Amino acid sequence: MTNELSNFGDHAVATLQANATIPEGMGVEGWYHVVCRDAAGNIKWEEEFPNLVVAVGKQLMLDTLLKGSSYSVTGPYLGLISNTFTASASDTMASHTWTEFINYTVGGSAVRGTAVFASSTSTGSTPSNVTSSTATAITYTITGSGGTVYGCFLVLGSGASSTQSSTTGTLYSEGLFSVAKTTTSGDTVAVTYSTTATS
Repeated sequence: MTNELSNFGDHAVATLQANATIPEGMGVEGWYHVVCRDAAGNIKWEEEFPNLVVAVGKQLMLDTLLKGSSYSVTGPYLGLISNTFTASASDTMASHTWTEFINYTVGGSAVRGTAVFASSTSTGSTPSNVTSSTATAITYTITGSGGTVYGCFLVLGSGASSTQSSTTGTLYSEGLFSVAKTTTSGDTVAVTYSTTATS
């Protein structure tokens, strides 16, 4: 008698390890670049400093871009600040600790300058993407007794006004010089605002 025993089978193990992530963080920064010249055109001082984009400014940016609300640009208007302050994300045009510097004219009128932004440009994707937009420089001609300038701010949106000391509109950003700057009558102060989004 013959006994035949047979044993067979298959065994397979398949594993998949995936940890694919696409970094999609984005940072938005802004800078004020300010140059003061005397009446003869000589540079008295120059400084570039970062800004704080306040909460209501960020909300306006995201609501108009992502929520899709009807929006047309009013302003943006760029003003000067006449006292030291601590920038706060909760600042608004109606509630902040700085006072507006008003001893100047723009184009012969005592109004805030209008920031006119160029179309944005991008560096591409290597090594990172940087998209930038810069406003044309605004020239403020110092009048009266001049005074000390401590920083700059940008206001826009519904209700924004070029009227000096107006508290209407949405405060977008504010920034402070590292050291307060002195101006005298006849000086010109040129301010350029630029912003970048980096990923």
